[in-house]
Amino acid sequence: MSKACRSTFAGLKLILLWLLLLILTIATALLAEPYTVTMGLVAIVLAVTAVKAKVLVDSFMGLKDAPLFWRAILLAYAPVLGVIITLTYAF
Repeated sequence: MSKACRSTFAGLKLILLWLLLLILTIATALLAEPYTVTMGLVAIVLAVTAVKAKVLVDSFMGLKDAPLFWRAILLAYAPVLGVIITLTYAF
């Protein structure tokens, strides 16, 4: 595969990941808007947020091959925050 082909494929991959992030954002907004807040709904929205954070950290921030320490901190941030927020709604 030529260098130009790989570059085009990488660009297409980023566009597709951006569209995935856009779809997930719209889906969670539409899911959460008309309903009353429940712990299950909060957990679902925050789980999707954790998935979006992984895509952002690995693909857009380019930390897929970064040292484990930095990657782990950034990947743990969204799930830890999600658990804290979910527990806040639970109690």
